[in-house]
Amino acid sequence: MRVRALLPAVGLLGVLAGPALAQDGSGSGYSWVLNGLEFSACVEFLVEPELAAKQLGKGFVAVPAVNFAQLSPVLQREIDGDVEHGAWIPGRICFLEAPAISAGGRLLTTEKKMGPREVLGFWIMAASRTEGEYRRDQWYAAALWTNDWHVEKGTESAYIPMSAFKPSLTPVAESNRHSYEVKIGKTILAWDGELVGRDSTESAQSMEAQLIFGGRRGIEWNGTFAA
Repeated sequence: MRVRALLPAVGLLGVLAGPALAQDGSGSGYSWVLNGLEFSACVEFLVEPELAAKQLGKGFVAVPAVNFAQLSPVLQREIDGDVEHGAWIPGRICFLEAPAISAGGRLLTTEKKMGPREVLGFWIMAASRTEGEYRRDQWYAAALWTNDWHVEKGTESAYIPMSAFKPSLTPVAESNRHSYEVKIGKTILAWDGELVGRDSTESAQSMEAQLIFGGRRGIEWNGTFAA
């Protein structure tokens, strides 16, 4: 990940929850549901158009922030009066942790080596399909992650790409801060801040995001993330 290509807009965040559902063109579906959510964190940012285009699969086009209908107030403030950044692409990375997860209808709980929670992560960017109606309210799922190889293998059996990663949430000594670190391949993403406070945004309001992405064997997926 090229840090210089990202425009950070938010630090450590709270609260996301709930199920994600993906459905292919034939109507077949696959779902992930986190049971008893205990922690979640997101970061929103803007991505350079050229870098964003490299993350999209064939048949998808990025939607600039100035045109995106689901832009958050935080990113809206970033692009107000800024022509250059209005052309950048909204992105969001989230991690959600719970004691158990239902993946493809199978209920799973953590193993000792995994740590105390089942974890899902995803990276999404504003995008539309090149064929059909141009949409300004959809997110392209550039990556899906899990810390449970059972979830990874089950998801991939539905021809949905998913990768393994290692998360870590630890308190910072003699402070109210926490350090949240995720290792994805050779890349480490880290946040250091208060879970709720000056650099955080917590909301009890529901959230829904429409997802699009391409799976293996040429399968195109539509999905819904509900929190």
